[in-house]
Amino acid sequence: MLTQLKQWKTLGLLRSIDYHFAKFISELGGDNLTTLSAAFCSEYLGLGHICLPLEELVSRLNDKCLSSDLNLQNFCQTHDVECLLQNSQVTHALLSESLCVGDMAPLSLQFNALYLTRYAQFEQLIADKLLDQPPVSLSTSSKADLDALFTINYDYLWQAWRTDNKQSVSLLCEKYLDVLPHALLDWDNIEIIFKQAKCSQDLQALASLIAESERCDWQKVSAAVALSSARCVISGGPGTGKTTTVSKLLVLLLKAQPDLLIKMVAPTGKAAARLSESIGHALGELDITAELKERIPSEASTIHRLLGVKANSNHFRHDQSNKLHLDLLLVDEASMVDLPLMAKLLMAIPDHARLILLGDKDQLASVEAGAVLGDICYFIESGYSQEKAQSLADLSGFSCLVKPPYGSENMADNLCLLRKSYRFDQYSGIGYLAKGVNAGDITSKKVVKLCHDYDDLSYFVNNELSLPVLDKLILEGYTPYLQSIAAITTANRDTAKKLLKQFNQFKLLCATREGEWAVDGLNKRCERVLSKAGLICKAVDQQENGRDTWYIGRPVMITQNNYHLGLYNGDIGLCLLDEEDQLRVYFQTSDATIADFQPSRLPKHETVFAMTVHKSQGSEFDHTVFILPDHHLPVVTRELIYTGITRAKKQLTLFVDLPILVKAIKHKTQRASRLVARLQNGIGEGHDNDDKVN
Repeated sequence: MLTQLKQWKTLGLLRSIDYHFAKFISELGGDNLTTLSAAFCSEYLGLGHICLPLEELVSRLNDKCLSSDLNLQNFCQTHDVECLLQNSQVTHALLSESLCVGDMAPLSLQFNALYLTRYAQFEQLIADKLLDQPPVSLSTSSKADLDALFTINYDYLWQAWRTDNKQSVSLLCEKYLDVLPHALLDWDNIEIIFKQAKCSQDLQALASLIAESERCDWQKVSAAVALSSARCVISGGPGTGKTTTVSKLLVLLLKAQPDLLIKMVAPTGKAAARLSESIGHALGELDITAELKERIPSEASTIHRLLGVKANSNHFRHDQSNKLHLDLLLVDEASMVDLPLMAKLLMAIPDHARLILLGDKDQLASVEAGAVLGDICYFIESGYSQEKAQSLADLSGFSCLVKPPYGSENMADNLCLLRKSYRFDQYSGIGYLAKGVNAGDITSKKVVKLCHDYDDLSYFVNNELSLPVLDKLILEGYTPYLQSIAAITTANRDTAKKLLKQFNQFKLLCATREGEWAVDGLNKRCERVLSKAGLICKAVDQQENGRDTWYIGRPVMITQNNYHLGLYNGDIGLCLLDEEDQLRVYFQTSDATIADFQPSRLPKHETVFAMTVHKSQGSEFDHTVFILPDHHLPVVTRELIYTGITRAKKQLTLFVDLPILVKAIKHKTQRASRLVARLQNGIGEGHDNDDKVN
């Protein structure tokens, strides 16, 4: 068996790590079935899966046999693994007898799937921590405080009406008053109030005609869920107000418990900086005391920084034996957190602590193994239990929550989905396109029609004929920040902060790294176009010879964490001339301040006029140019397209071949795991306590 696995490694059908893990299992006494299964289990982990479902063993083996001109049946007979040609129950029984499979062995067999044992333990720990809900008590003022923080803002409604008083009144009420679709209201009298209104105060008369039973503000419901659940998840698409909701929630919790110790984290330095900035902005708009604002943390950290990285180790200073010192942990961009990191974070949380996970369940999953947030949110549309629904209705005032069918008392009671985007109007072209992509319901005709009907959306075929259009967009998008640099001559940290913000208003996003329509090719194209226009001083034909070519205005992205410098994978900086005429690269750090470094001190980095969709997670741009490859690739999935589209705030330009786009939207990412089953079953098979996980 090892000889065959080695041959597959030589042919590029298995990674070296897959072969060597299988060899390790064989040396421990694993038979041919266990050795083969170990190789495929390791391979599956490398593909982002948490486990290898036993029913997938045959298809993996068949793929390898086809790729190496082997007959599947002959292979099974020759290597004594004929059980694979029968059914997974027989395979399960044989694997369970192996010395290499078990709770204390390298491999574990749970929920009819094969795991690397530590990943089964990670998965079970996450389920246990989320299902373990420390008791919470609501103060007598919780409902009144909730009502006060989530009052209707009639100013927004008035501004929209004043801008265009011919638009649909029912649509306005749905958008700005959270009126439920198809609500049975006295629309004639509501329309009279709109037409007679002279100012925003006049629209307050609508309150007598629109009952709470006909409204549902999901931000308010989310806050109610988090008030009544110690460990919860708030999911929502870009711009649905996750941080706004949480800012109000933190105020509510601090009113009830003034000494509450709060920590905020995100997976990357860039996401942490955005969280700090978003929370600060949201608090600035709340009518609360300065003392209360001061008790809410102004700085978010990266998860790694909070846990405390140990040099040359995948362990952290804070773990199950050295818990974090906090009462509430807020984790933003949770979709980017892989399974091992989520498990290590949750095992370090004190038993009494609250936990709030924020993220978009439909975004790309983590680069590493698992789709933790997506698995947790599997239950998000299944409905609340009757008891929970009544509790939320009592807190929020929205009686529409109390109606059958009800869900069961499981993870669904601790989840809430925000359904309205404030980044882009859900009734805009971007909004309709994102919704259609998410539902897998997009055709070429629909894309063309949306681009025709809405000014915020346009598309071009990604071929040679479209390159002049792309060049024009590059110039229009990047000229403003480069002209601003030229106008100031030298920079300091204050001007650098403004320039970084200006630079991030426009971005080219790609699905892949290599090729003409990918990151590498487009970054070079941007430099040629901007150099030709005299906006940057980099010669078009300059040879870098493996070394960086630095120039004023060069944007770079860090690609390797450097904890000593405080620079992390995904951080974006600008090269500017400082007040001493020296080149410095300026970055916004996780606490929203600016740090600068000599170019030679930077860890691994790359030019970033164009970036991958993966790297763009947690960012938003006024104008996003989203470019797909000119041929079908398996990595281009529905989640990648949705994530790319929803980075746009105001304008989205697509460079795509529409048939390729439609085909990719049909391809929804599936990552094998059993987290859903564990959350559904409570304490599941192979339950392990904290001290077994390492």
